[in-house]
Amino acid sequence: MTISFPLNGDAGGSSKLVSIGSHRLCLYSYGPNRTPGQPVVIIVPGLASSITGWAAVRRLLNLTLPVYLYDRAGYGRSDTSPNPPTSIAIAEELAQLLQCADIEPPYILVAHSWGGILAREFLAMGDHLHDISGMVLVDANQERTLSVINWREPSIRSIAGKLDYLSVTGIRQDHKLTASEWREYLDEEDSTKHKQQAESESAEYEKSFPVLAEKGQLNREEPFLGERPLAVVKGGTARDHARMYESGVRAGYGTVEERLRFHEMLQTWEERDNELQVEALTLSRNSRYIEALESGHNVHLTEPEVIVDAIKWVFKQCVGSHL
Repeated sequence: MTISFPLNGDAGGSSKLVSIGSHRLCLYSYGPNRTPGQPVVIIVPGLASSITGWAAVRRLLNLTLPVYLYDRAGYGRSDTSPNPPTSIAIAEELAQLLQCADIEPPYILVAHSWGGILAREFLAMGDHLHDISGMVLVDANQERTLSVINWREPSIRSIAGKLDYLSVTGIRQDHKLTASEWREYLDEEDSTKHKQQAESESAEYEKSFPVLAEKGQLNREEPFLGERPLAVVKGGTARDHARMYESGVRAGYGTVEERLRFHEMLQTWEERDNELQVEALTLSRNSRYIEALESGHNVHLTEPEVIVDAIKWVFKQCVGSHL
């Protein structure tokens, strides 16, 4: 079964349920027809996230590059997997999807947040490292994320857990989705199916960090990606959490001790976050560091053009073309 790209972008975007044996995953294709040997973009969303949030990125890329997105098991139109959503299981399902849909390499992987862990687990399997031409990491998690910045700290949840995250962080006001794209995003996030899968993924989240660390991909003498181009896009998680702290305290949430702990973390958050993102550059000898200065963590929602520019840079490095 081969899934081909339309010639006319959004108007001809296609989707298909692809069986990977135990269940089906929904695959979406956009953009111009692929030329022989041309890299295609594969987008890997973050924890508890569907592809609906990537509509603006996909739309901006639509007439220049072929793009594939897919609903992970349990999200959108995809079936729920019979297996727990561990990082390795999700990476295996991505590999199966690409094989069953006859989407041949080379790929440019674009991964956000926890998607960075998932994408790098995919690369650690078999010969998949040789299947990619380049990579874009968007405010991505890495092996040391939770040990350096534990954003799951109980004090943060006590103060920010009841807040409207989309409003407090500015996403509701600053997102770049169209009205229909925004409604689709909200409907998906609010669905019972989505929430159940998000809970299942969250239960596996913390376990995934030591699993990836065992692969020793960072800080190698010979970089893991070699000369393959890598763009690291840093968002503003410190800004997000500062806004949540301020709103939570104003609302009266958290004990004195919890507020002190959260405030203490904020003092060094930006420095530690920058350290983590810069360390990801050691994955490749050919890397570029980009800061999304007008965004929090969810750069794809508020500054999709920054991600698109990063993807185009990686593509040009791969093929030397001019987009």
